[in-house]
Amino acid sequence: MSQPKSSDAIAAELRSAELRTRNDALVRLSQEPQQALNGSLVEALIENLSSPSKAVARRAAGVIAAGAVHNPAIVGRLLALLDGPQESTRWAAAYALGQIDGALDLRVCAPLLEALGNSDGDVRWAAHQLVVRLGRSHRGPIRDRLLALQQRADTNTRKMALYALRDLGIREAAVVAAACAACASADGQVRLAGLSLLKGIGAGHPEAVDTVVKSLQSDSDQGVRRSAAFTLGYLSDRSAPVLAALHEAAGSTHDAAMRKAAHLTLARLKEEP
Repeated sequence: MSQPKSSDAIAAELRSAELRTRNDALVRLSQEPQQALNGSLVEALIENLSSPSKAVARRAAGVIAAGAVHNPAIVGRLLALLDGPQESTRWAAAYALGQIDGALDLRVCAPLLEALGNSDGDVRWAAHQLVVRLGRSHRGPIRDRLLALQQRADTNTRKMALYALRDLGIREAAVVAAACAACASADGQVRLAGLSLLKGIGAGHPEAVDTVVKSLQSDSDQGVRRSAAFTLGYLSDRSAPVLAALHEAAGSTHDAAMRKAAHLTLARLKEEP
């Protein structure tokens, strides 16, 4: 019967140049929750949080989260990394903290918001999920910080912040105004995110209706115009300008997808063309 490996031996495997060796070591650790995570092992695991392999990084976060139950010092070590000089390290520490029960609080907010603008879509959506979780327990502060991100120039940050506001179900006047402003952005992805947020606000916001009608009638992107047609079906507005814009779209001779979107929305509003 083979002897269990020492922590130093496992740490050496976690620092191997071969990703497969690292992954195998992480799999063994995940199957042995009784394994004590001492200093050298914790540091090796933390290094793997920034691995180019997403599978390795996720497994390292899982092992760290399990180990933190028996070693609270791990949380302190991760918190210290949130102010590190490299964005990848800050994100890795924030992600790991998000996997530990009770460790996700406002101290993790800045790196999570920063990660909303990451060039990697997987990182952006993982950060989005953690921001939404954080917002459910710290609604006011997260709302304010997400709104502040609408002053940023980069597309990824703006659109992901809008999706987070949408998924938090925040429908306050300032949020509606931010969504309407996003519909005038130069970037089509931001405009789509703005429409996605407006879709869930419900009735009673004439400024939102006006914005969506304008997008339907004059946006330069066909996909945005179609999204605007769908969005009008959720705003419970049957005013003459809304119906006129939808009837016009339903008669489009060059965009079958637009005709379908307009017909579906008119049916939803019980105003068949």
